[in-house]
Amino acid sequence: MGTYIKYTDENNIETPKEQLHKLSEFNCLTYDSTTNELKKIERFLKNYRTQQVEQLGGEVYLSSEDHLSEVIHRHIDIGTFGKPWTFYYNKENSSKGETMWEYVFYRNGSLLGKGVLIFDDKNRKLAGYAIDAIAGFKTDKFKNFYGDPSVFDDEFQNETIPTIEFKYNPDDSIEKVYFRDDDYSLRDFLNNDEISTKFDWKENTYYHSFEPFFLSN
Repeated sequence: MGTYIKYTDENNIETPKEQLHKLSEFNCLTYDSTTNELKKIERFLKNYRTQQVEQLGGEVYLSSEDHLSEVIHRHIDIGTFGKPWTFYYNKENSSKGETMWEYVFYRNGSLLGKGVLIFDDKNRKLAGYAIDAIAGFKTDKFKNFYGDPSVFDDEFQNETIPTIEFKYNPDDSIEKVYFRDDDYSLRDFLNNDEISTKFDWKENTYYHSFEPFFLSN
């Protein structure tokens, strides 16, 4: 399998390899040369004490030919500062470019969590939930809204950071809404004039409940 590599800074903005030495953090993204699909993200940072670049951990996106246990074994001991690794598998595509993955998360070689995530066509987290390790039910249910940075005055210009995040109760109703650095009840969110002029609640029915899970369904 042929691959190619891109580099991004901490705000996920593509950066030339020659500029990486100026950054305190950066990511190395590996893509399949044939399909252009993202295969791996490796995260690096500069140790301020030693001034050496060290790998933290990363993310791996498995194909149907990969064996999860083997891929985990090859990666979980790589890195420093906790060695956080997330492994995505059992990929499912929607008709509009969304991708659903199951995932497992490891830190220091131990399994700490698992769940399901949906990414949009820009590889941003659109929705997801964790799976309780004992009972197997869904927890930490969320959906993300990504607004136009020019409309929402995004000072960081980081498209991977959601503009609005919705958290859901066990019955799929909205528990909390997060906008900027504040959290709101649904009533307070809908009554906020600043938000209502930029986010049309009636048109964005996808966020009214945790179901449907896929945006395009």
